[in-house]
Amino acid sequence: MKYFTESEFNNFEMMDENLLSMLDDLREAYGHPIKLTSTYRSPDHPIEAKKSKPGEHAYGAAVDIACSGGKATYKLVKAAIDVGFTRIGISRKKNFVHVGVGYPDAPPVTIWTY
Repeated sequence: MKYFTESEFNNFEMMDENLLSMLDDLREAYGHPIKLTSTYRSPDHPIEAKKSKPGEHAYGAAVDIACSGGKATYKLVKAAIDVGFTRIGISRKKNFVHVGVGYPDAPPVTIWTY
């Protein structure tokens, strides 16, 4: 990876290779440093355990990126779409953007807010 180190990920070896490649592309397109706030989460992680079935993070197929402010969020989401992310969540309350590459039975194209 060009812009990230393994230490920025929880259980780097569990991360989806396509996602990792797209993250470098995202950082390049965004033009600013990216701080990852959530990466791989085991199915036993409290957030995943509350769900009826584990989500994208439990597959190593998503990350959350710290992002605050409308302009920065717009730029990050636009860059994510431009590089091919098709699963995007935006949290204005907790100031992060979720980008993912999908998991079994997940809608392939979607955007949501928290």
